[in-house]
Amino acid sequence: MLLTLGIMIVVMPLTLRATKSTIRMSMVAPELKRIQKEFKDDKERQNEEMMALYREHGINPVGGCLPVLAQAPIFLVLFQVIRGLTRRFEDAPFAGVVNKVYEVQDRASAAPQPDEFFPRYLDRSSDMFNSLIGRNEMTFLRVFDLGAQPNEVISSSLVKAIPYLLLIAFLVGSSFYQQKQITARRSPTGDGEENPVLQQQQAILRFLPFLTGIWSFFFPTGLSLYWATSNTFRIGQQAYITRTIYSKKDDMEASFHAKLEERKQDRPAETEKSAAITDGSDDDDDGKALPPDTGSGSSVEQRRQKELQRQKAIKARAKAKAKARTDSSGDRGPGSTRVTPKGTKPQQRKKKR
Repeated sequence: MLLTLGIMIVVMPLTLRATKSTIRMSMVAPELKRIQKEFKDDKERQNEEMMALYREHGINPVGGCLPVLAQAPIFLVLFQVIRGLTRRFEDAPFAGVVNKVYEVQDRASAAPQPDEFFPRYLDRSSDMFNSLIGRNEMTFLRVFDLGAQPNEVISSSLVKAIPYLLLIAFLVGSSFYQQKQITARRSPTGDGEENPVLQQQQAILRFLPFLTGIWSFFFPTGLSLYWATSNTFRIGQQAYITRTIYSKKDDMEASFHAKLEERKQDRPAETEKSAAITDGSDDDDDGKALPPDTGSGSSVEQRRQKELQRQKAIKARAKAKAKARTDSSGDRGPGSTRVTPKGTKPQQRKKKR
């Protein structure tokens, strides 16, 4: 249990960061839908605009999964350690050889029993190895065998399985309650529909308690205790998040809407400037970079988009000029006058005698 609490305390900063990212994600949902609708025929531009919006507001689209991903390696290591420490003698690779040796020595009764522990990962001279060797249970609170699987306990004795069934019921119930804490704080977006990303996350989270309950029947009980302790910690953690982070949600929304208004004010100016460039109103600035936008609502992504539009306009004008030169040279007859630099007289063709 102390190990579980230590792990949860280490992961807690990731959980707090993921919660803030989730709040911001719900705020930008209407703007995301506007971008998807405006650039539905240009997926590349749509992705660029969405990523720019995420960066502007400090959002990680997969931030809600980080705490779970961080704990996955810990869970796998803990699973292997428990399975290794509670390995039965019958599962040891040399068990058959040892039994034959005892039979040859006529000491078969002294041979280790098949259900006795023969731990892995431990030095055979260590105190922990000697305390586990020969035992067939790793008891906790005199009720649970940390190495036993509930399905095996149920098959041997239904009475002994009652504490294990209660543990699994608590595990599933606490998982549901934790999800209820999270979903109760979420509100639909302005148009009454929830963010598709959040809908996906909620569907996965609703299904997880059922999976956890099923896995608990086939995993060592030590892992079920780890899950139950983690859920208890998370319930308290979610209550803390509700009182601290969500109490500041109004301030976060005010800041977000202020940035959104600045973004909307910059959009018409950007459109007008792009149109002016396309019409050739700034022909004298070919090849020159645009001056940095110092507006309060400007961003790196907006300046980059302006620069891309300017470059496209330059290329279009260059193609038009090249085509005009080609057409003029093709239309010029033998008696036509050559185009000469400004300030010089055109050369006259000499008449043949």
